[in-house]
Amino acid sequence: MDLITLMLTELSSWFVPHLTFIASTLVLTLMAIFGARLNRAVWVLVRGAHFIVRTLIFVALCVLAYGAAILYLIPLVRRVMLTAGSLWLGVLVVAAFLLLGLLAERRSRKG
Repeated sequence: MDLITLMLTELSSWFVPHLTFIASTLVLTLMAIFGARLNRAVWVLVRGAHFIVRTLIFVALCVLAYGAAILYLIPLVRRVMLTAGSLWLGVLVVAAFLLLGLLAERRSRKG
């Protein structure tokens, strides 16, 4: 049992210095997977508007919504991951990337 604990703690220690980059990757990948759905929903709402209005709305969406999500979600995800503790952090990171891969694969098959 001590060997497993030691291995899990060692795995977690490899990830801790890179946790901000890991959180960034998780947030940005989720945005890449689900951003098209949000863009489509906004497009349905502004479909009949003038070209300039549509353009301004999409610029605002990109700057405000996506920018704010990146700005606030990355530190939040990092803090949430740190709450896992030194024993489970490595498992959490590996599981999160496997889940993201599964989500991306399913979304790519839907088209």
